[in-house]
Amino acid sequence: MPARSLRLLVLALVAVALTGTPATAAVPAPPIPADLTTTDVSIPTQDGKILYGTVFAPRNAARPLPGLVLVHGSGNGKRSGVQPEAIAFARQGMAVLAYDKRPLDQPVYSLLADDVIAATGVLRHQPGVRPDAVGLWGISEGGWVMPIAASRSKEIAFLVLASAPGLSPLRVQNWNMRNKLAGAGVTGALRDTLSNRFYRLADDAGLFAEADHDPRPALAGITQPVLAVYGTADTQVPPAEGAAVLRDTVHAPLTIRFIPGAGHTLRVLDAGGMFTDALFPSYPDIVGGWVRAIGAGTVPPSRIDPSPAQRATSVDLAPSAWWESWPAQLAVLVVMVVGFLAYPIVALVRRVRRRPVPVARPARVLAVTGATAVLGFVAYFVAVADSANWKGISPGPTVAGRPVLWLALQAAALVTVIATALTVHAWRVSPADRPRQSLLIVAGVLFLPWALYWGLLLP
Repeated sequence: MPARSLRLLVLALVAVALTGTPATAAVPAPPIPADLTTTDVSIPTQDGKILYGTVFAPRNAARPLPGLVLVHGSGNGKRSGVQPEAIAFARQGMAVLAYDKRPLDQPVYSLLADDVIAATGVLRHQPGVRPDAVGLWGISEGGWVMPIAASRSKEIAFLVLASAPGLSPLRVQNWNMRNKLAGAGVTGALRDTLSNRFYRLADDAGLFAEADHDPRPALAGITQPVLAVYGTADTQVPPAEGAAVLRDTVHAPLTIRFIPGAGHTLRVLDAGGMFTDALFPSYPDIVGGWVRAIGAGTVPPSRIDPSPAQRATSVDLAPSAWWESWPAQLAVLVVMVVGFLAYPIVALVRRVRRRPVPVARPARVLAVTGATAVLGFVAYFVAVADSANWKGISPGPTVAGRPVLWLALQAAALVTVIATALTVHAWRVSPADRPRQSLLIVAGVLFLPWALYWGLLLP
C-alpha cells in the first residue's frame, strides 16, 4: 500500500467521522410561511467569489429590525439546511440571512470567518434592517468560526452560539466517537482503537483540517454580547465543558442557557428518532427575546444556567510519537503484508515450476493467521468507521461489549503470536527454507507491538 493510498484512506475515514456528526439536520426545507417575506441576495467575498443567500423577515413587523446572519456547522451546508432556524427566528421579529456556505474539501476557519463578515455587510445594508444591530447565529462548527469573525469586525453587534464546542475539533470529535461506541455497547480496547488511536493517526497525517484549533484566544477577544444555547442531551459536543470554557474565557456580557432534553441540533426528533424541522419549543423564544433586547439598545444582564451532568469527560489527545506516526505505521503495515503473503505466494510459484516446497507447519499457520489478522483488521476498521452517522455506529453483534468480528480478529492475533514463536523454533532447529521463513518471522515479530498498539492483543 503506497503512502498516497494510506493518506487517502485516512482522509476518507476522517471525512466519514466528520460527516457522521451533522451540525444541521438533513431534512427537506419547510415551506415559507405566508407571514414572512423572502429576498434573494448575493454576497461578494474578499477573494472575489459570490455566495448566494436569502433574507427572511416578518411581513408586517415594525421596521427597522435587528438582523441575524446564520452560520453553518460542519460540511458544505446550503441555506435550505438552516431554513427552519431562519423561519423560527424571523418570526421572532428579526431579518435573518441564510446563505450557501462556501464549498470546501476541508474547513478553513479564517476563510469562513471572512465570508461571515461579508454576509454581515450585505444584511446591514438591506432595507428595513438596523445596521447597528446585526449579529451572528451559528451552530457547532460555527462556534469556532464566529469568534474569529467578531474579532475582525466591530460591525458585528452580538453572537448567538448554538452547541458551541469551546474545545479543539480533535478533542470534540474524539468525544463524539466515544459516545457513539458507548451507545453501541462497545467497551475495551476497540473503543480506544476507533477513537484515540484513529484520531491521533489522522491528526499526525495532517488530514484533519483545523484539528488543533484553539478557540479560546478568539473567545477571549470578543467584546460583543454573547448568548450561548446548549441541549442537555448533546452527544456530539460536550455541553457542560463547552459552557465552562465560555464562562471562563468570554469577558463580554454572557448568557448561557441549557434546554433540557435537546440534542446537538436543538431540533425535535420524531418517533423514529429522525430530525424534524421543528426547533425545541423554548429555543426560538430564548434567542428572540435576547436579540430583541439587543435591538432595543439594552444588553441583557448576564445569566448562567447550572451546567447539566455530562455522560463523560473529553480528553486531549497527545501528539503521536515517531513510532506512532503515519509513515511508521505505513512501513510496518507494508512489511507485515509482504512478509505474511510472500510465504504462500513463493510456495505457489515453486509448485507451478515443479520445484520442491519445504513446508513448516507453524510457518504455514503464521502466514494464514497473520495475513487474516492484518488485512481483516483494516477491512473491519474501514467498515465500522463507514457505518458511523449522526445516529451512532454499527460494529456488529457484540458479546460482553466486544463485537463478534473483533473477537475473531483477536483470536487470529493470539494464534499469530504463538505461531511466530513456533516458527522461530523451527527456523533454529532446521536449515530448510530459512530465507522464506526469515521474512515471515520479521513480519511476525513486528506484528506483536503493532497488534498491542491497535488493541488486538488487549482485552
